[in-house]
Order: sequence, then C-alpha cells, then structure tokens
Amino acid sequence: MNTIAVKAFVTAAEENSFSLAAEKLHLTQPGISKRIQSLEDQLRCRLFDRIGRRIYLTEAGEVFLPHAYRLLQEARSGLTAVQNLSNTVVGQLSIATTQHIGLHHLSQTIRKYIEKYQEVEFALDFINSKQAYIDVLKGKLELAIITEPSELDDKLTFVHLWPEKLRFVCAKDHVLVSKNAMSLHELSSVMGILPGRSTYTRRLIDDLFEQEKAGLMASVPTNYLEAIKMLVAAGVGWSVLPENLIDDQLCILDIPNANIERSIGYLIHKERTLSNAAQVFLSQLHDVE
Repeated sequence: MNTIAVKAFVTAAEENSFSLAAEKLHLTQPGISKRIQSLEDQLRCRLFDRIGRRIYLTEAGEVFLPHAYRLLQEARSGLTAVQNLSNTVVGQLSIATTQHIGLHHLSQTIRKYIEKYQEVEFALDFINSKQAYIDVLKGKLELAIITEPSELDDKLTFVHLWPEKLRFVCAKDHVLVSKNAMSLHELSSVMGILPGRSTYTRRLIDDLFEQEKAGLMASVPTNYLEAIKMLVAAGVGWSVLPENLIDDQLCILDIPNANIERSIGYLIHKERTLSNAAQVFLSQLHDVE
C-alpha cells in the first residue's frame, strides 16, 4: 500500500480539510485529492464524504484510520531500523513535552545535544501531556517527555526520569499566610487555582483531598503551570506547584501530611524502533538524573 497516499488520508482526517492537509504536506489540493482517490480505488470504498467545503470520515474511513496510523508507524520503524545499521546519529528527531518540563528540566540537555549532534534535525513541540500521549500512541511522535500518565496503554512504555515535589502555595499577602498550619478541610473553603481534572497533577490533588474527606473548591483557568503561578501571585487563590517554580512572589503553606510528588519521564511506543538520534538523546536524559 502506498504510504504517501496513507499519509495524505491521515492528515486530511486530522485537519478535516483537504486544503489544510495539502498546506501541511506542502502539496496542491488536487495533488492530495488524487492521492486519497487512489487509496479509495485500492480499498474499493469511499473514505470521506464531501459536504460543501468540509469533509467527514465515512464509516469505512473511521474503520481504516487506526490501521493507517499503524501502517505509517511500521513504515517509520522499518526505515529507522535500516538507518540505525550505520551507527550514525543523523536524521530527524521529533519530540514533545510540556512548557514547564521543557523550560525547567530539558533546556541544558537540549542545548548540549544540538551542539554535539549538528546533523540531527531536532524538532521540539510544546503541547500538553494528554496530547503528547495520544501522538505517541498514534505513532506521530517518536517520544515525549511528560508527567506519568494515570493510565497506560499496553502498547506504550513510560520510563521514570525524575521525581518532582509539589507544594501548596499562595501569594505572600494572601489571608492564608497568617495561619501557621492548616488542614485540607480548612483549605477547602478557599478558592484553589488548579489545572483540569484530566491532568495527572490534578488527579493527585483530588486523591489527597478525597483521602481526607475534604471538599475542594477550584477554578480551572488553564493547564499551564506558569499561568497558574501568575494568578496565584496576584492573590486570586492558592494552588499546588512544583518546587522549582516557586519564587519570592509565593509563600509555601504548611499543611501536615499533604505531600504530593509526581514522576517525570519519557513515553515511547513498544512497537516503534527508536532511531539512533532518539537513543542518544534518552541516554543524555538518564545521565542528568
């Protein structure tokens, strides 16, 4: 099966548009339409319904999509396995991480890697952990550096790199600062500024409050920890942030038996052969543990 046509199909499905898919793949719209038409002819079924300017996957398209992702992943793995025989560190390395992890854990490693392996085309995307998880599972990413997922697909492997302690914090002039120590029950009556329930960090916080049978009043303005820090520093409410994000704008709250720690590591697909470029990068990550 023509992987170029399969790539066109997957991209069109993700973009819900032939024109956007063509732009992303640096093709003309007739060019991408021709590739998808050839795939439909081979499969003897229609993969998209064209309604006005929008396209929608047909039932056959929905069924074929996960197989298309696997076909592309197997093709990449085959190519990588052959390229790895040369023992050279070249080619492209595409990874993803969150903004917080990239800024506070990876900057030195990436700088040294780029300086040493200049023949590698290094691409870094800042996305949330949930999207990175999905992209690794689909085979779109070779690896991602994220917080440990609460649930892990059988096809994926998560390797721990560093622990990261989280602390309860508020603004230095917040009313909570006047209290020497408090319980989670007392904190539950004050607004918290927290990430969404789908994030691993939020689940750790929710679990802690549930264990203490304490309520939780929370606003979810964003999942970006740097933005949450800004709101907390402005006095909007308390939050739970990594220690390396806490500065003199914030005050750490003394809450007995409220210890939270999350794991940061890398996520890879078991069925994907890692390139030499990826293996060297992961080796450097382990060296800074």
